[in-house]
Amino acid sequence: MTDQPEFQFDAPGATVDGVSLWQRQRAETARRLALRLGLPLGREVEVWLQNGMRLRGRLELRREWLVEEAVDAHTVELIVGAVNFRHADMESCVRLD
Repeated sequence: MTDQPEFQFDAPGATVDGVSLWQRQRAETARRLALRLGLPLGREVEVWLQNGMRLRGRLELRREWLVEEAVDAHTVELIVGAVNFRHADMESCVRLD
C-alpha cells in the first residue's frame, strides 16, 4: 500500500517519467491555446503586423503558459524568427505549409 494512491506507483508495468508527463501537458496546453486564438503554432507562417512589418517563419509562443485560462488573448507574446510581438499587434497570419 502506498501513501499516495493517486499516483499509482505500484501499478503493474507503470513507469513514471515526470519530465515527459510535464512536457506533454505543456504541449497540450499550447495546443488548446492555439485553437482558442486561431493560431497555427509550430507552423510556417507569414505574419503581417499592424506597423506594416512582414514576418516569415515558424510561429511559436514566446513564453509558454502553465494555466491556459490565465492567458489574455491580447497580451499573448509570440515569436517568428527573432522578432517578438503580441497577438494584438497582428494584422494577419497565413499558414504557408
